[in-house]
Amino acid sequence: MILRNPLKLLFYLCLLIVIFLVGYKVYLNLFMKDFKGLHTEQVERIQRNIDPESPISFAVLGNINNSIGIFEERIVPELNASGIDFMVSAGNAVSGGGEDKYRALYGSLGHLDIPYLLTFGAHEYEDFGSFRFYDHFGPHFFSILAGNSRLIFLDSTGKTPWQWQIRWLNDLLAKDSSKARILFIGHPPMEPEADAPFDQRSDYLQPREFRSALMREIKRHGIDLVFSANLSL
Repeated sequence: MILRNPLKLLFYLCLLIVIFLVGYKVYLNLFMKDFKGLHTEQVERIQRNIDPESPISFAVLGNINNSIGIFEERIVPELNASGIDFMVSAGNAVSGGGEDKYRALYGSLGHLDIPYLLTFGAHEYEDFGSFRFYDHFGPHFFSILAGNSRLIFLDSTGKTPWQWQIRWLNDLLAKDSSKARILFIGHPPMEPEADAPFDQRSDYLQPREFRSALMREIKRHGIDLVFSANLSL
């Protein structure tokens, strides 16, 4: 009897956890508001609010990781009060690719008064998150004109073949007449001069051929700025 009661209690505890998790998944999929193609709406807001010949002001955040205490409660109010045109996540806006993580991010982004754009990063990709990112936000790599600047977003996760992206980038910039070119890619194409603590080879843009090809195109096409996340510095 001494042994059976704790086991019985453990069984009911596990059963309760399973019921809670299943119920939470049902709640997410059936009762929470669905959202699709958010980048379309955000791009329209950006281009509607910024004159085509005007310079732009924007904030870049990396590794938001579904933060409530820092991002939602402290950074979002500052962004709303700053007077900037929009915000960009350079990658890892979610802490994982699960549906609950994407919906939590959607709730946090809903507190922003300004438009936003997300880079498809490592955390957005994991746990089958690439399908959710495409459904909720849009393509994994894309480009827009914001004022007189060209914003380019690339996929560094391996989901999209890098050769295809380099060809697309060349075709895009060969016809581009913007006054500034800004690139966002989740994995850094360069390593920092000072050693990053606990960094791994996989934290940087892979494979090496992609990294080399991208650096050539950055120089060839005069890309002015490159923003990445994926490192905790």
